[in-house]
Amino acid sequence: MSRLSLACLTVFVVLLCWRLVPDPYQAWLLMPVWVVASWLYFTSSFESALQRRRTWLEQYLLVESPGHRLLRGGLLLAGCHLLVAALLCLFLLVALRRLDPLLWLMLLAGVPVVLALNAGLRRRLARHVKAEALPVLTRRFVVPLGAGLLLLVYLAIQLLLPQPDLRGMSWQQAVPAQLPSQVSEVAIVGLLERLHALLELTLQWALQNTLGDYAHGGLLGLAGWSLLLLTSAAFVWAYVRILAGVVTQFDKRGDPS
Repeated sequence: MSRLSLACLTVFVVLLCWRLVPDPYQAWLLMPVWVVASWLYFTSSFESALQRRRTWLEQYLLVESPGHRLLRGGLLLAGCHLLVAALLCLFLLVALRRLDPLLWLMLLAGVPVVLALNAGLRRRLARHVKAEALPVLTRRFVVPLGAGLLLLVYLAIQLLLPQPDLRGMSWQQAVPAQLPSQVSEVAIVGLLERLHALLELTLQWALQNTLGDYAHGGLLGLAGWSLLLLTSAAFVWAYVRILAGVVTQFDKRGDPS
């Protein structure tokens, strides 16, 4: 096993171990795990954004133009991507607290999927792309392709998992009946976990009670399916970005793995 494969697998193991430790320790470890995950996400995301920005600038603006210096990417661009990284990684960690074992297996399978895509695309693009741009451009394709594949599996598993029967119930009846009473003892973690559970419950209620034509809530049902797709995509995208961040760190060090 290469060092890159071992590093990516370590990401999965750290997330799993964080989920399995008892509640007080899990809350104490939340911050360091969140910081590391956000940093890995940020390194991949910011690298991709810089490449897009500088490609656009080289295409349209003169190097001596003041606009070229202002738009080439700085603290504002980095701050925006760091904020997105922090929010999505926090969403990922909160979702992991209620994740089904089948979805954990999907996350484990995502490691070889991302690595295989990275290696395969790099070999294919090597004949067409400049050597200095090859790693960055490869990851530009790896992240959406890997996230798309895992998203299909994630949605299939989600739809097959058992759900509480909320048919015929109003939202006000479903929430107190099905919202989990046991959450983390740490205030902020418990609040985030309860909000995530409320979001999941609302999606399940919407999908079970609002499908049909427009007169019978079809529009709300469509909104429910759209929100399910959006939240699932955010979860999978954050995970794949973190793995891509590991690959980014290895490429920056010039590691042959």
